[in-house]
Amino acid sequence: MKLRLLASVLAVSATLTHMPAQAAGAYSMGRDTAPRINIYQDSYSYAGIDMMNWNFNNSDNTIKGSDRGTRFTFGQRFDEFVSAEVQFGLGGNDKAATGGPVKMKHTLGLFIRGMLPMNRLQLKGLVGYTASQFDIAAVGESYSSVSFGLGAELNVWRDVYANADYIKYVSTSNFDMDSVNVGVGFRF
Repeated sequence: MKLRLLASVLAVSATLTHMPAQAAGAYSMGRDTAPRINIYQDSYSYAGIDMMNWNFNNSDNTIKGSDRGTRFTFGQRFDEFVSAEVQFGLGGNDKAATGGPVKMKHTLGLFIRGMLPMNRLQLKGLVGYTASQFDIAAVGESYSSVSFGLGAELNVWRDVYANADYIKYVSTSNFDMDSVNVGVGFRF
């Protein structure tokens, strides 16, 4: 049984190795003819949805909370390396937070995104400005500051990509809010 399996694998490998380059190209074109965006040259728009794992704390750690929310991302790429992006996050309520319940009402950020395309992978850095609103122990609080982050996108299938990033949304002398985000998006 093992010998037959090994012989089959070797036979298929030998056949694929000797397939003419023209036939391989025709085969791949025949089964995948949908247009794709060239991430190196084309200007495109994109939209994504992510799971947002946020953390919120003050400088002396008397208020500390974390939970999951949802983040929506919309952007426009202008050239190979630069995009503008809007992020909107909402949700999450840490009822057992230090200092009382911490609930994120929303987070809205505007970013300039620098990218480094590397075949199917794009590394990204973000700099922008974010305004966030939280309920801390049933009291509404608003925070805003310069934001920054790093991440990567992996092209999964045609114009669909997987996204992962870390962003420091609020960084003031008294409060910090950061997030690890994982999700999917689509280029169009």
